[in-house]
Amino acid sequence: MASLPEVLVSIGGARDRSVLALVVAATLAVTAACGGGAGRDGAPAPKGKPVAGRTLTVAVPSAPNSLNPATVDNAFVSYTMLAYDPLIYQASDGSLKPALAASWKYVGTGNKDFTLALRPGVTFSDGGALTAAGVKASLDYARKAVGAQAQLLGAVQSVDVTGPLSLSIKLAAPVPLMPQILTQFYGVGEIISPKGLADPAKLTVSTPSAGIGAYVFDPSTSVAGDHYTYVARRGYYDPSRQHYQKIVMRVIANPQAALNALKTKQVDVITGADVATAAQAKAAGMQVASVPFVWQGLNLIDRGGQVSKPLGDVRVRQAINYAIDRATVSRAVLGQYGVPTVQTVVPGADGYSPAAAKRYPYDLAKAKQLLAAAGYRNGFTLAVLVLQFPGMDTMGQAIAGQLAKVGITLKLTTVTDAQSYVTDSTNHRYPTVLVGYGAGPMYLMGQGLFLPAAAVFNGFKTSSAPLIALYGQAAAAEPAARAGLDQQMQEYLVENAWFAPVAFTPVLYFGRADLGGLTVSPAVPVASPLDWFDTK
Repeated sequence: MASLPEVLVSIGGARDRSVLALVVAATLAVTAACGGGAGRDGAPAPKGKPVAGRTLTVAVPSAPNSLNPATVDNAFVSYTMLAYDPLIYQASDGSLKPALAASWKYVGTGNKDFTLALRPGVTFSDGGALTAAGVKASLDYARKAVGAQAQLLGAVQSVDVTGPLSLSIKLAAPVPLMPQILTQFYGVGEIISPKGLADPAKLTVSTPSAGIGAYVFDPSTSVAGDHYTYVARRGYYDPSRQHYQKIVMRVIANPQAALNALKTKQVDVITGADVATAAQAKAAGMQVASVPFVWQGLNLIDRGGQVSKPLGDVRVRQAINYAIDRATVSRAVLGQYGVPTVQTVVPGADGYSPAAAKRYPYDLAKAKQLLAAAGYRNGFTLAVLVLQFPGMDTMGQAIAGQLAKVGITLKLTTVTDAQSYVTDSTNHRYPTVLVGYGAGPMYLMGQGLFLPAAAVFNGFKTSSAPLIALYGQAAAAEPAARAGLDQQMQEYLVENAWFAPVAFTPVLYFGRADLGGLTVSPAVPVASPLDWFDTK
């Protein structure tokens, strides 16, 4: 299967949403954590019962690239999930619930045959009935669409109709997370009606949505780039999930302006909120929900030493890790919201290794010893590619200050647009790249981060036979066995210092004090507007 598409996703809030830090789309919501609740500051979560509300207004930092589920970037699925139900719904605690699919399962062993039974008696907003043939058409369209998430279905060999309401998905390679891929956090699992598929170019801000959702997109009261209105759909199969008559997604790029709108009750919740305004939100009595999710640090991509000979020596890469005082850098750059890390996964999540967590304590003497043993007693200069983005520039400068203490001089080159960042990450110009990358299951991170096919984040296509073997074993394994194999992969990456992660940054939400359901967790770090409700 080819590498997962990269999308532009907020890291802790941004002032220029047209240039956002790159993270892997597929990791946004399927972090297979072992529990843990939402991180919450400010006002505690209300305990009241849901009551019917009139309008929910959500401040969002950027307009969507598309309103078509098959072509929407993963950063913007909150726009499509309102109008297009997925086959499977993922709750805020990480559990999987029936949506358009009433049931699902893998057949046999090896995670290569996946079946679904659809919910009967369901209709699209345009009047058509939900059928297995229609779902097949939607999935086949998503597989071939020029969208950021198409490769999530890259291992699909065929989608076969086995009955009026049943399907079988045949996979060319093991895919252990197919249920999560078909949830609301991925457009490919959000089903488009046959009428919508007849001319998908019309699935824009100018036309109503063509899905089975709790809400229907209303173009008559929406303005592209400014606000997007969704009205509760009559005849929806589960009216208990329609907590509002109307939901408005309002684009407010400036974090301070968004907070001011929340304080003055112009909006009810802010998504992609900014760490810099969190103290103000708490002081105003707002809910502040966050969970560590995106790791920032160095991606040491030239592990063969093609452009930077020193990086070809594992001792040098390990020295870089020993030379970074992660606690100090995290506190300086991210304040109370930073979580120091040497791993690409958060504590308690899939692949997390307690042993690996202890691997690189801050130790300048050890770093210098390793550099000397590798022949770089006097250090060297290392070119680093940086994407201009609030917080990332500061992180790069902080890391540079740390490595200077052992003689490694970072030459930071900043680009201002995402395409240049992608191009320069893969053209062998830079041996090291400063990244922000969403933590996720090892299966998905393999495709996007460390396998040879991970186009952007493995720009030199480093290949490791032991790592690939572990990955293949884990993909075909049952969950209990896969956990240990995933941990071994993480330990391999840490021991061989493929990366120098520094700290996790949060996904951050601000909400009014009486808004219910504003919950994020290690299991699902991205909140869903469908879960929010009024409590009084």
